[in-house]
Amino acid sequence: MTDDSLFLIDVDKILRTKAPKHYKYIPKFVVSYLKKIVHQDEINVFLNESKDKLGVDFLEACMGFLDAKVDVKGIENLPKDGLYTFVSNHPLGAQDGLILGQVIGEHYDSKMKYLVNDLLMNLHGMAPFFVPINKTGKQSRDFPRMVEASFQ
Repeated sequence: MTDDSLFLIDVDKILRTKAPKHYKYIPKFVVSYLKKIVHQDEINVFLNESKDKLGVDFLEACMGFLDAKVDVKGIENLPKDGLYTFVSNHPLGAQDGLILGQVIGEHYDSKMKYLVNDLLMNLHGMAPFFVPINKTGKQSRDFPRMVEASFQ
């Protein structure tokens, strides 16, 4: 991956592009606060350091960055062959999605897909797993076919 394709979090730019009509009414201190609470600078350092990682390797790097340790019990009960659907509502935010992705991705040799907010397509390390859903605009008429093709 080249440096010019590296995605870094830019809260200001995201607000400008996703809410252009409302952006001018957002006070600068609110934008600064959002940058702080999402840890924009720290995450951008991580994204730069892990720019060459893809798929499960990227998920493992994420878990290391978060200093998260996982003890999985019962993985041997998951069959290795076939197609399966796993459903999660992510009550802990993104971290449980990362954990689920790492565990399932390792078990099924990275053969998995996530339905995700289209903003997440910018996370190049996980993009091979993602099927984007546009939550703020119109969804393409081809969306059902795209989902079906992705899960084939």
